[in-house]
Amino acid sequence: MKTKKFLSMAALALVGAMMTGCSSDEDFSNPQQPENKNNLVTLTTTVGFDDAAGTTRALSSTGVKTFAAGETMAVIYYNGTSIVKAVSHALEAGDITNEGKNATFTFDLETPSKSGSVLYIYPAAMAGETGVDITKLNTQEGTFDALQSKYDLCTNFGDWDGDNLPSLTLENLLAILAINLKNGSTDITSTITDMTISDGTNTYNVSREAAAGPIYVAIQPTSGATIEVTATDGTDDYVKTLSGKTYAAGNGYNVTWNMTKLPKVTWNSTNVFKEDNQNVELDQWHTTPLNYEEITISFSGTSVSKFSPYSPGTGDAVLICFGGDGDSFTFTAPSGKKFTKIEIIDNSHVVFDAYGDWTQPVDDDTKIVWRGTPASTVTLGGSESTFAYDLNSIVFTLKDE
Repeated sequence: MKTKKFLSMAALALVGAMMTGCSSDEDFSNPQQPENKNNLVTLTTTVGFDDAAGTTRALSSTGVKTFAAGETMAVIYYNGTSIVKAVSHALEAGDITNEGKNATFTFDLETPSKSGSVLYIYPAAMAGETGVDITKLNTQEGTFDALQSKYDLCTNFGDWDGDNLPSLTLENLLAILAINLKNGSTDITSTITDMTISDGTNTYNVSREAAAGPIYVAIQPTSGATIEVTATDGTDDYVKTLSGKTYAAGNGYNVTWNMTKLPKVTWNSTNVFKEDNQNVELDQWHTTPLNYEEITISFSGTSVSKFSPYSPGTGDAVLICFGGDGDSFTFTAPSGKKFTKIEIIDNSHVVFDAYGDWTQPVDDDTKIVWRGTPASTVTLGGSESTFAYDLNSIVFTLKDE
């Protein structure tokens, strides 16, 4: 009885935390009698979508959710000593009936106790070891196929019914967005490679190859939320703030958002890294902040860090920060503006270890990038070191406060 109560409460916590209370679209029925194979029990159960599901689910271009070969479902259950996860066999064509609206899943369960509760998770890709792993929504591919196979989360839990798996109706837990992006009259959806959607509590990062839209994203339900959207095509950055947005569980939304292109300020050899500035330095002996293109760089520290826009003799622009010794450089945005991204690009390479909101692109050691909550000041260093001996440019992306 204690085991049953524990698993039921765990399932309740999972479902409650994920804001259920959505429409019921699927039904578990026709559980089969178990077949013993060594220490495994093989159970099958048929899952179906009712006729109303197609009007609320957004997972097919025709508006109707159907099962497909290769899909799997997970069950979390108690095996007498611990809570475990089992994933069904992949669906085959013969498992799917009723024009794709029903499918029979087969599970091999290791010594199930057949007491307590079981938790169903569809698709299995959203299952962790002891329940739903909602963090898997944090990074998505943005494609229809990925959404259908990984993120169309439906779940519910119930008690064992004798030797049978319980018959349950699954609940949709997420809202599905099919997103098209514009900048003015220009459709930019097909150019976008990275996109972030944040409702203030949850953040969804989409990384994909540039392709025709829409961009598909599964999100937790919102009610009157302010949603911040950023997107980039690798060159230009775009933002959008949406207010009072409600996206309900079990529903799909075709949306078009008109994005604002963000202005950029670039320091390079045309305006900053030039011979006119060959005697300019910023270090522990030259502490007066420097201002170029209305952006200020200042220094704090006692080590041998320095910023030199044009080194005498070589002409190289240098940014050396011994952050491990506590040195740091701080960039300050123009009045009324905030940074949304800063890119420091070297002609050769940047010696750098990621920390905070500073990262280095995979397979590109010539660049480091800061991308965090928009801020009027951004600090480099203070804990980790950065060495760029031949700067190509520093690119600042800005937005209005």
